[in-house]
Amino acid sequence: MIKKDFIYRKSFFLEGTLLTAITAIAFLVPAAKAAIDQTMPSSIPSEITADWQAQGGDANSIKASLPAEYQSKCDGSFNSACHWRRVYRMSQFPFLQKIMFTKHHNMGNIAIGFWVNVGPSDVTDTDFRAQGALCLLEFKNYYSQYKEILTKNDACVRDPCISFDAKKVVFAMSGNGKGTGYRLYQINIDNPSKIDTLTKNPPGLTVADFEPCYLPNGDIVFASTRCFGVIDCGWQPTTNMFVMNGEGKYMRRLGFDQVHTFYPVLRPDGTVMYSRWEYNNRDIANIGGIFYMNPDGCHQTELFGNQTTWPMNIQHGRPVPGNPMKYFAIASAHHGDYSGEVCVIDVTRNSNGPENVAMVSPPRKTETRDKNDTFAFGGVYRNSEYPYPLDENWYLVSYHDENKYNSMSYMHNTGKFRIYLKNIDGTSRELLAWADQSLHNAVVVAPWKDIWGEDPFPVAEQADFNQTTGIFTMQDVYEGAGMKGVNKTSGVAKKLRVVALEYRVSGACDNGWAGMVSGGKPSNVIFSAPDICPVALWGGSWDVKRVLGEAKINDDGSAAFKVPARTPVYFQVLDANGCSIADMRSWATLMPGETFSCVGCHESKAEAPPSGNTALAGTAQNLETPLGIENQGFDYPKMVQPILDKYCVSCHKSGHSSGFDLTGNLVMNSSAKKSYATSYTSLFKGIGASKSNKAINIATIFSQAEQMPPNSYGAAKSGMIKAVNGSVSAMKDINLPDKEKRILACWIDIEAPHAGSYDSYMSSSDAQKYKQLEATAQKWYDIEAQNVKEWAAVQRTRVRPGAQGSVKAVAVAKRVNIGYLPAERALVVENSCRGNLILVDLKGKVVSRFYLSDLHTDGNVTVSLPALLSTGLYIARFEGVNGIQQAKISITQ
Repeated sequence: MIKKDFIYRKSFFLEGTLLTAITAIAFLVPAAKAAIDQTMPSSIPSEITADWQAQGGDANSIKASLPAEYQSKCDGSFNSACHWRRVYRMSQFPFLQKIMFTKHHNMGNIAIGFWVNVGPSDVTDTDFRAQGALCLLEFKNYYSQYKEILTKNDACVRDPCISFDAKKVVFAMSGNGKGTGYRLYQINIDNPSKIDTLTKNPPGLTVADFEPCYLPNGDIVFASTRCFGVIDCGWQPTTNMFVMNGEGKYMRRLGFDQVHTFYPVLRPDGTVMYSRWEYNNRDIANIGGIFYMNPDGCHQTELFGNQTTWPMNIQHGRPVPGNPMKYFAIASAHHGDYSGEVCVIDVTRNSNGPENVAMVSPPRKTETRDKNDTFAFGGVYRNSEYPYPLDENWYLVSYHDENKYNSMSYMHNTGKFRIYLKNIDGTSRELLAWADQSLHNAVVVAPWKDIWGEDPFPVAEQADFNQTTGIFTMQDVYEGAGMKGVNKTSGVAKKLRVVALEYRVSGACDNGWAGMVSGGKPSNVIFSAPDICPVALWGGSWDVKRVLGEAKINDDGSAAFKVPARTPVYFQVLDANGCSIADMRSWATLMPGETFSCVGCHESKAEAPPSGNTALAGTAQNLETPLGIENQGFDYPKMVQPILDKYCVSCHKSGHSSGFDLTGNLVMNSSAKKSYATSYTSLFKGIGASKSNKAINIATIFSQAEQMPPNSYGAAKSGMIKAVNGSVSAMKDINLPDKEKRILACWIDIEAPHAGSYDSYMSSSDAQKYKQLEATAQKWYDIEAQNVKEWAAVQRTRVRPGAQGSVKAVAVAKRVNIGYLPAERALVVENSCRGNLILVDLKGKVVSRFYLSDLHTDGNVTVSLPALLSTGLYIARFEGVNGIQQAKISITQ
C-alpha cells in the first residue's frame, strides 16, 4: 500500500500483466444532496415534452425503468413518468445545480481553425455574427430557464471557463464584425456588470485570444494567433498555446507548433490537455490528436492519437470525473466546421488506435461514414460540440439532430444546437436549454472540489526562463515502434540528427488561391491547394529545415544532448553513413531549463521500459556540427548544387541517358512564383504522386499517419546515395568525400527542401512583401521578448506578484529519488510528484505499476510491494513531470 491517508488502491489485470494503479480520492465524486425542487409543475415546456416523445416509450415502460423510489411517485401518465425519469437522471449529479453556456453562431468553415475571426472574410467563420450572450441556467426546479448575464449585440461571446471557486468566469469576446479577432475577459458571476479586460490587441495588430483555461497557480492558458503562423496548405492564421497570469501579465508562448493547437482543458493531475494538428513529413489531413503538458509548458507529449488515422481530428476533449484514464471528445475532420460526433477515448491500453475510441452519438463502429472521403471531411455527422462528462455515462453537450456528413456540396451545418444531458447509449437524454440561436459549450458552475472531490494541485515549475537551452535524454533508441526489428546488438544506430523547424509567417497569401507571394501550386505536380511560399516542390518538405547538429548514440542506445529552448525540433536515427534509419515525423519543444526523458523511439506508453544498468549517456552534451551547414536553413542551391557542380555536372547535363539534368540554372516557376534549380526539378520528377523515383526516396506529405518501419524510406533507399557509394559502375571513380555524401543524405532525409528561407528565390518585390509580413509579426515578438525578460526576473526572485500586491513563492521542481526499505519491503519516493512508478524485472516484464498523483507533490511516499513478489534484482523507474529517474533494487526478503 501507499502511505497516504487520502488515497486508495485499485488492482486490475491488463494484457496478462498486473498493474496496480494508485488513484486519488480527488477523482471520486462526492455524494452531497441536491436542493432542486422535484415537484412536477403544472405546465412543462413544449420543447421538452416534444423531446420526450421523440425518445419513444410509454408511461408503463418508462416507469418500469426507474428505481422503486421513483416508480412510486409516478401517477400513471406519460408526462409523470418522464418527469420522474428526468429527476432521477439529473439528481445523480449533486453538483449539477448551475450550468453556463454561450449563445452565438455555428463556428467554422472549410478547415480546422477557421474560427479565429482574424484576416479576410474568407478565412474565418462562414456565419460569423457580432451577436451573442453568456447564459446562466440555475436549476431551481428541473425546468428552470436560463438568463443572459451578458448580452452583446456588437460582439460574439464564446468559451466560458469557470474559476475553481465557481465565483468567476473567463471567456472570449470578439470585436464588432468579421476580422476583429477575440480578446479575453473576466466577470464575477454574481456581479456580471463589471467586465475585466485581460488581453488587448497589440499596437497596430489584430489577434484572436480565445478558449481560456484557469490554472491552479492562478495563471490562464489559452489559444492565440499571436504565434503569427499560417497553415502550410492554406492561408488561415494558426493558433498556439499561450499563458499569462490572472491579470494578463507575463504573456508568453508555450507551444511552437506547425499549425493549430487549441482547446486547453485542465486535467485532474494538474496538467493541461489540448488538441494538436500537425503534418511534419507525413499526411496533411489525418493527424489531429490530443497532447498534454505541464502548466509551464514543460513535458509536451502525446496523450492520444498522434499516430491514428481515424478519427481524423479529435477536439473538445475533457477528462471523466471518476476515471481520469477516459476522455470525452469530438471526432471531427481536417475539413468542415467546428463540430462532429461525440466519442469516448480510453488510454488505459494504448495512446493510439481506433480500437480505443468508442463512438457514442450515436453508438456505432469506430470508422468513417464516408468510404470515399477524398476531401478529408472525416465521415462524421456534425451533430455535437463541447461534450462535458459528468461520469463515464452521462455528459452535457451541444447537440442537434443531424444525419449528414460534410462534403463539397455540404460544408457547413446550419442547425441550431441545444444543450442536452445525454447518455452514451445514444438514446437517453434530457433537453436543458434552447434558443433562437445555437447554444454552445455548457460547463458546470460549481467549485472544482465539488466535482472532483479535491481542489486542484499545482504542478511544480520546471521551466527556468533565465536559461536558454533544454536537455533531451534517451534511454535506449532501439526501444519502440520507430526501430522495430532493428537488433540492438547490430550497433547500427550511431548518431541522432537534430533538426529544427521554421514556420511561415501569417499573411503569406492574399484571400485568393493565387497568393501575394505564392502561387496556386508549383506546376506539373499534384494537388490543388496552395503551398504558401513553397520551399520544395510538391511532396517535399513543408517547412524550412535547420539542421542543428548530431548527438552521439552510445553502445547501449542512450543519448543525452542540449537543444535551444522554445524551438520545435525533431530527430532522425543515423547509421554509420549518415543515413536515416528512423524519422520522428513530428516534433518536440522544450522550455528553458527543461529536461525531457524519452524511453526510446516512439515507445508504447503501455509497455514496460527497458531494464538494465544506468544509461551510458551521462551528462548532456552540446550537439556536434560535422557537416558545416548546421544552424542555417537548408538551402539546396547553396549546399547541394556545389557538390553536383564539382562531381556530377560534367556528365549529367540535358539529354543524359539517366534522365537527370544536374545543372544549376535557376528557372522561375510562374505558378509557384519561385525559382528552382534545374537539377532540383529534375531530381524531383514524379515525387508527390509517388514517394520515390530513381534518384530520391522520401516520406512525402501524403505518407501515412501511423509509424513507418525503419529503413523504409530516406537516403539509404535512394538511388543517388547508392550511386555515390559505388553501386553504379560509372561512378566508382568519383571518390566523393564522406562529408559531401553525408550532406546529400541529409538533404534527402529532411524531405529534400530547396529554399533555406521563405523569401528565397522569389522576385525581389515578392521577397520584400514577405519581409514586411515578418516585420509585422516582429512587433508582437518584441513585446513577448520583454514579457519573457520580466518573467525571468520574477523567477530569479522566486516570488510572483499577485492580486492587490500580494506575493507567493514560485514552486520549483525537485529531483525525484527512489530507495528501498528492506524492513518494510517497500519503495520510497523522495520529492515525489505526479507520475508513474514502475517495477520491472531484469527480463523487462512489468511487475507492478503505481500511479502517483500531485497529491504527493514535494513529499516522500512509501509504496508497499506486492506480497507475492519474489526476491531478486529489479529496476524501479519513476516517470514524472520532473523527468525520469531509475534505480536498481535488490529485494532480499
